[in-house]
Amino acid sequence: MAQDAAARQFSFRLPENLVQRVDGCAANMRDAGLEVNRAAVVRLLLTHALDATQCNLNLLLEKPAPRKRGRRK
Repeated sequence: MAQDAAARQFSFRLPENLVQRVDGCAANMRDAGLEVNRAAVVRLLLTHALDATQCNLNLLLEKPAPRKRGRRK
């Protein structure tokens, strides 16, 4: 995954469950034939979250809606 602009380095800690989720995303991307590392996946996910929410607190803090189950017949 290429970067378009000069990058600044950030260092932060993540809880193990979040690292596992990031690694799962990376594995899915590799399975699809992409060559990615953990940092590239974090950049992709962070960019997507910022684009999707535009830092709107209601969207950021909103709990996901429960999934609807199909009707039983």
